[in-house]
Amino acid sequence: MFHILICDDEPFVCKEIEQALIACGIEKQIDVKVESFASGDKLLAYMGQNQDIDLLFLDIELPGSNGAETGVKIRDELKNEKVQIVYISSYEQYAMQLFRVRPFDFLIKPVTRHMIAHIFEKYIRIFEDNTQFFEYKVGRHMEKIPLSEIYYFVCEGRKISLVTGNGSRSFYGKMKEMHGTFEKDGFWSVHSSYIINVRYVKLFKGNEIVMCDDHTIPVSYAYRKDVREKILQLGEQPWR
Repeated sequence: MFHILICDDEPFVCKEIEQALIACGIEKQIDVKVESFASGDKLLAYMGQNQDIDLLFLDIELPGSNGAETGVKIRDELKNEKVQIVYISSYEQYAMQLFRVRPFDFLIKPVTRHMIAHIFEKYIRIFEDNTQFFEYKVGRHMEKIPLSEIYYFVCEGRKISLVTGNGSRSFYGKMKEMHGTFEKDGFWSVHSSYIINVRYVKLFKGNEIVMCDDHTIPVSYAYRKDVREKILQLGEQPWR
């Protein structure tokens, strides 16, 4: 089931988005739970008690704390890197001010059902299965972690580290055997020593990728063309 929130002070906008999402769920045979909020404060109070949110449609022009401020609080105060935020606004100029929050997309009002369907399908394409686990061996014991919690893998010699919001864990393995293994789960190979989870990309910058923990990862020449094509598929502007 996908848990989706809408935060907009215009009830008819919330209703329109909710109906579009429910229709998408029926079409794709996916259970969808949708909840709406009229202010950023109410949204934050709810999210502080509920971390299992997949997608958030967040209006920028909200009373009190606006959508941009609310998004920063979600990332910095609630420490929620999992939820994918789709900003909604009547003004296009806001789009470039939101990189810090790492928005999933940006919609200009009036929002149509076609626009919502596009976002829904894009989310499914990238994050269709959040229940997969990565298993690795530490000493004589096997450990596992949800793939959705991993920011990136980095290889240093024979040791591979997986980085999460709670630190890193290391194990011995062969990075070349991991490349391409989790691509359907939103992981990209960008360098012989790096595999990233696109969910946690903060910025595509030159021949580098900045992750949500501000770690800068190089994109090697061997993977550059493939990464460019994937960025275009996401609807992003590739670097020059």
